[in-house]
Amino acid sequence: MKSAHDIVRFDREIIQQPALVAQLALTKQVFGVIRRGIASQSDLVPVGLRGVARNQRFALEIPADAIQAVIHPWEITTRESFRVTQVAQFPVYAQYHAARKILSGFKWGVGGSLGFELSSGISAIKPTSDFDLLLYANAPAELPLTVIAANHSFFEQFDTQVITAKGGFALKEYLRTPAKKILLKTDAGPLLTKELWS
Repeated sequence: MKSAHDIVRFDREIIQQPALVAQLALTKQVFGVIRRGIASQSDLVPVGLRGVARNQRFALEIPADAIQAVIHPWEITTRESFRVTQVAQFPVYAQYHAARKILSGFKWGVGGSLGFELSSGISAIKPTSDFDLLLYANAPAELPLTVIAANHSFFEQFDTQVITAKGGFALKEYLRTPAKKILLKTDAGPLLTKELWS
């Protein structure tokens, strides 16, 4: 199953916009991130592409059967960057290594530029990159609340997203107001709700 934040690999030939291929300097094999949204046809998948520059982002839909590989964010949490000696001192990389120790035994993943670099082997993170931490849970009991409380200062450094079968929401917002409606990102768009879990 494919869902938001997954990285997919496909051939650039399926992209119908030659100018886009040139602008983003896409190689023969392209890596994109599955984005939230409802595709215009059932056999298409919403994907986002990234270029070299931070502002180079493009949304498109690709045929599901054109996807050659799917990399889930929780599958890359033991990987090192192919340029580890260069990025080891980046704050985002230090936070990633700390998360590996703190969240051992829990289902978590890496999104954003670091997730893209670990999945694709393409340079994406910079010294200013944010750490996009994803926690996977289908019920409140599956959240590592004791670990989060014991490492409060660590989790305060960045925004963590909780991923459920219904969508994604901000951990900090949930911890502040667990009994109130909060913003849930769904494929159909953002929704203010208490119904966060499957």
